[in-house]
Amino acid sequence: MKTTLLFTAFTFLMTFYANAQTFQNNVGVSNEHYHDINQEPLDDGSDDFIIASNLFDGAMNTYDISLKRMNQSGNVVWAQRYDAAPLQNARAFDIEVYFDLIFITGSVDVAGIKSTFIAKIEAMSGTVLDVKYYDIVSPNFNSRGLKIIQTDSDVDGDSIPDPGFAVAGFFSGCYNVDVNCANNIGFVLRTDMNLNELWATEVDTGVPATADFDFLNGITETSDGFFLTGSATGLDTSNNTHQGVLAHKINFQGNWVWDNSYIFGNSQDLSVDAYYDAASDKIYALVNYSVSHYFGVTVFDNATGTIDPVRSWYAVGNELNRYGFTIMESLTSPNNLVISGYDRDENFIDVAGNNVFANTNIFVYEFEKNTGNQVGPNYQYLVPHTEPSGDEFNFWNGQMPLIYYPDMSFLYENATGTVSNYFHVGYRRNNSADFSRVELIKTTSDKRNDCQDLIPTISMNAITTLIIQVSSGNTPVSSTPMALNVNGYNFTEGDCGGTLGTGDVDVNTGTVYPNPATSVLYTSIQNASVYGVYDAMGRKVRQGSLDASKSISLEGMPTGMYFVTILDSEQRTQTFKFIKE
Repeated sequence: MKTTLLFTAFTFLMTFYANAQTFQNNVGVSNEHYHDINQEPLDDGSDDFIIASNLFDGAMNTYDISLKRMNQSGNVVWAQRYDAAPLQNARAFDIEVYFDLIFITGSVDVAGIKSTFIAKIEAMSGTVLDVKYYDIVSPNFNSRGLKIIQTDSDVDGDSIPDPGFAVAGFFSGCYNVDVNCANNIGFVLRTDMNLNELWATEVDTGVPATADFDFLNGITETSDGFFLTGSATGLDTSNNTHQGVLAHKINFQGNWVWDNSYIFGNSQDLSVDAYYDAASDKIYALVNYSVSHYFGVTVFDNATGTIDPVRSWYAVGNELNRYGFTIMESLTSPNNLVISGYDRDENFIDVAGNNVFANTNIFVYEFEKNTGNQVGPNYQYLVPHTEPSGDEFNFWNGQMPLIYYPDMSFLYENATGTVSNYFHVGYRRNNSADFSRVELIKTTSDKRNDCQDLIPTISMNAITTLIIQVSSGNTPVSSTPMALNVNGYNFTEGDCGGTLGTGDVDVNTGTVYPNPATSVLYTSIQNASVYGVYDAMGRKVRQGSLDASKSISLEGMPTGMYFVTILDSEQRTQTFKFIKE
């Protein structure tokens, strides 16, 4: 357990840094935990962004998917939650934004087996447009999608782009995540824009061992293929089973190109994200190591997979257990990259003089591509939080997360390049009886937050590698349509001092009537301004502005089930289901 003393020279900084371009806010739901939080900026010209997560009950047993659209001030535009009834346990692990559409991947229970799903959702309102689940190999295998990216890569080798998506994850003979399960295998699924499967590839070591660490958690597109991150099962020099760093590349048709996976630490190593530098044709893989309890970067040649020993390094610090989650471009220089991650455990004294414990504190580290050397101060943002126990994807069941590393950060620049910011998402839980909230932090390029922080000390060291062999090849895949049900929900917004803001929101504050309706539908929502009507397949069939009567004409629409999304003058959105007779 780490302890940080107040005012310790060179290691601790208290700051209340105010800037019109920054914020540190949080969002919470009564008696529910936020978990698996990740975020992506929208590409629809609005400068808004989407936060995806799951909402768990207090025991971490039941959950729904949650999406929130946020604006540049950190306020909620709309919030929706989703379930897959009559299917069960729909859980989101990653999102990808494509213009005005949101795509989610995760898992859903189908007849007692977990299946990977992809959902297409409209960003204006959170309305579901399409969903499919996928059987990887066969319906008898459990699978989860952990990462989704949009790609225009050439699937069939005809030199014509084939827009769609690539999903990375793993399948297994076991329902829960279990390294003692004998057949954990990573996979990549490629689809078109309509979510139809094009190919699937499995990634595995085939090492007979007491533990099986073959998982995929990330996929990065390069100029000529996909670089895959995750972990691979290997044997060390004493023939002991080891979780190794996955460094595997396939081409755009899903075929093996090269592999340079390796072991470095003393127990568990894994890659968690990657950045492709087109100018140098290098891949910067973000890696976490058990031997140092820290992160590192391994640089590969994109064409050959050769490790660059000069640019590769691992970090050590004055305290343990800081692990990287995201690697991204720097806002200060094209020669730098930024790593963000979470600190496992921290003790600190807050501004009121209270002793505080924290899991999952955000840190940021900027470094030179060529050397790994630090650029400017590192920051760790001090927020009270205790990870709720009881879930298989608990971050801190062990030393570090076994496999799952959500996209916790992104960088933003406006169209003219005059405004640039980092956005980070973390957690707040003020005491063990409280529930985990979403903590949102927006900073300028100097990386300083609005509230309490410290400056950790980090130094670089050279890595050594023991190469392990990983193979890949085509695997069967099939898809089946499914549904996601959408509902608004209540939440509160606050700042990092714990006070509730004036924008505290109760989303479910109105309704539509009559229901069923024949020719006209009305809403009771105050200040309702804009509406959109969607059929049962998620296709928009009508839209318009609302006048003082707050009426929506249904004339000419066929009978059946519909959804109506209503936007009010505060840019809050609610969606309702109704029947047209």
